[in-house]
Amino acid sequence: MINKAPTTLLIETSTEVCSVALSLGSSLIGQKISRIPRAHTAIISVITQELLEESKISLAMCDAIVVSKGPGSYTGLRVGVSFAKGLCFGTSKPLIAVGSLTLLATLASTTIDLSNIKPSIIVPMIDARRMEVYTASYSPTGEKLTPVEALIVDSQSFSSQLEQGVVLFCGDGSSKVSKIIKHPNARFVNIEALAQGMIPQAVEKYHKGKFEDVAYFEPFYLKDFIAGVSKKNPLQI
Repeated sequence: MINKAPTTLLIETSTEVCSVALSLGSSLIGQKISRIPRAHTAIISVITQELLEESKISLAMCDAIVVSKGPGSYTGLRVGVSFAKGLCFGTSKPLIAVGSLTLLATLASTTIDLSNIKPSIIVPMIDARRMEVYTASYSPTGEKLTPVEALIVDSQSFSSQLEQGVVLFCGDGSSKVSKIIKHPNARFVNIEALAQGMIPQAVEKYHKGKFEDVAYFEPFYLKDFIAGVSKKNPLQI
């Protein structure tokens, strides 16, 4: 058990939004966000350096590197995890991983006034292909209730949960789901996946010494990557 309040650098790249944050214990020191599409590779090191310089904190002062492990964008996760592992190798800092859906549920339970919504469950969703989302169910306090899954959504999805009470759908996958699920107990909030959402789990894992093996850690893709075939350059045999 580690008792000190850790200084952590948090990296989130599971969606189209790219963000990094610094925290001291459970308090957010600062955060940088980039919403430039498909620019994670080019921007991640830039915004990290800017955040460290503005916060007057060096990597040497950090106690751990935290990264979102997925599910989410295959390319985004590769970029974030590779960057985080590189920092760990270069500084000998431990690596902590937090689920992308868990951080969304944390953001929903901590940044939204739920007193009027009164959800029975929170369902974060990360956009996948077509009408598919990566999702799981959480309690209003952010405790995971169901396993992570890749779900093709239709009008009857979550019908039993919706009959039992208000369901808060959040994340970038919730916007397309809102066009299909029309139950009166359904609520939709498009919360961005931001690095600050990993702070509570990162602190808990740090205190318990739950670190990843930097050499062997891989993102949680949930599904295999399927590359599209360019229409301009069709596959030739």
